[in-house]
Amino acid sequence: MKRLLPSVEQWRRPLHMLELPDQPDTPTTLIVAGPGRPISKSESEHLHRWLTAGGQLIVLSGNGWPTRQRVASEDESTVKPESASDDHSDDTAENFLTRYAPALRWTKPGRAKSAEARGSSIPSTGIKLRWRRSFAATKDAHVIAAADSEPVGVEMAVGRGRIIAIADPTIASNGAVRRSDNAVWLVSLAAGWANGQILFDEYHHGFGEKRSTVDLARAFFMTPWGWCVLQVAVAGLLYAFVYRRRFGRISEPPVPDRSSSLELVEARGGVFQAAAARGLAAELIVQNLCQSLTRTHGKSVDAANLSHELASTKARSSTIETAAFQAVLAKIQNGTALNDGELIEVGRTAGEILKGPRP
Repeated sequence: MKRLLPSVEQWRRPLHMLELPDQPDTPTTLIVAGPGRPISKSESEHLHRWLTAGGQLIVLSGNGWPTRQRVASEDESTVKPESASDDHSDDTAENFLTRYAPALRWTKPGRAKSAEARGSSIPSTGIKLRWRRSFAATKDAHVIAAADSEPVGVEMAVGRGRIIAIADPTIASNGAVRRSDNAVWLVSLAAGWANGQILFDEYHHGFGEKRSTVDLARAFFMTPWGWCVLQVAVAGLLYAFVYRRRFGRISEPPVPDRSSSLELVEARGGVFQAAAARGLAAELIVQNLCQSLTRTHGKSVDAANLSHELASTKARSSTIETAAFQAVLAKIQNGTALNDGELIEVGRTAGEILKGPRP
């Protein structure tokens, strides 16, 4: 068919995604040869619209292509396990072709036969067909091909389109095509309709196309449940926008680290001034002086022996009043309250001692 027809492609998606044949450059013939899966209700309805718009459906089936049924069980999503290509299925069961030809019936499959075919769809004389099954009753359908007085192909008009039903799906098998002129007949059926572009259904043989997440999401939002979820999401976003709803705690911007020594001194001095803790401030000054003298002299100096250390240390300036400092130091050790002048004197004297000569 690829050698003789303008376009031949495989179709691996559900039939309800078919584009209508009245659009430009759209395939107008769909061939379904021995479908292994039943057709769904939605696919059947869309296929009817597709046929009405001018499409041609060629179905090779021994049971009319059953419609998917649900069985009464605990799992309501379980699909009735039946094969659309089962030759021994019940012809009276609901199927796609009975919608257009309710009286259509099939014979039981038998041995393969070969004979010259006649009918309006046979392109020329001398065409031999090979088949195993034919139609037993064709009351509502027009026979377009018969071999050995057995109808093997019928036609049903649907709007501007038509359905060609072939009784035996093995007519398109490799063995039948190799031993007969079945391929010539099938090509003539497809080529003689509209633009000659053909789709072969592979989806109902189990070769469905893998769809992306975007395609699946789009297909879900086209369903009633998808519209419901979409409306709830839009309502939630609108509520958050209108009422300025926060989703999480308020986060304060990070405060930059302070590196100024003067700010640190002012902060600590403010704490001492607010608490009137002159004694504590003096104790901290004395402790800092002892730590500095310990590092300078290489021996431990604490508040207990600080007076002796000061007496033995030669000061650099005579303005250092060692006796006055020792008196204030005694008040600190006794827990006596200091005034502002005494606190200032402690700080000044400690600074002068730290500036003294190093051994």
